[in-house]
Amino acid sequence: MAFEIPADLDPALTPIAWLIGRWQGNGHGNWPDVGDFQFGQQVDFATNRGPYLHYLSQTWTLDADGQPELPLAMETGFWRPAGASGLEVVLTSPEGWVEVWVGALLGAKIELTTDLVARTDTAKLPYTGGHRLYGNVDGDLMWAFDRATTDVRLQPYMWARLQRA
Repeated sequence: MAFEIPADLDPALTPIAWLIGRWQGNGHGNWPDVGDFQFGQQVDFATNRGPYLHYLSQTWTLDADGQPELPLAMETGFWRPAGASGLEVVLTSPEGWVEVWVGALLGAKIELTTDLVARTDTAKLPYTGGHRLYGNVDGDLMWAFDRATTDVRLQPYMWARLQRA
């Protein structure tokens, strides 16, 4: 599906303009005490003409036929270019944490890291940091998320290939 850069896009967003829109598909994950799992996902990147993108990701479990079943996770936040090739991302999750990510734009590749995670007293798990990769591969959005907790060293957690919807 062709993508057109909005005429009123803030110039600071040009390097990440390819993200704007809705992406959908299925992914895979693995975590101790959970094992391997598959999930469905929808990701939305939107602009309101400000110097940032609004981000919303929703994942859900899949039934035996590969159809959405139950909510799995959700996160929302803002992606802001920083300088010539930097990126700052602030995310929040109903699972009880807020994350600040920093990284770099390398053409159609985005690499982010965080060790700044604030958790509520009732957070789902003691999440402490992560590493994420995003890329435009043959017009699809591919991403991978490595996660660490107080009990688990940084390791692959979730990854997916999403198509523009």
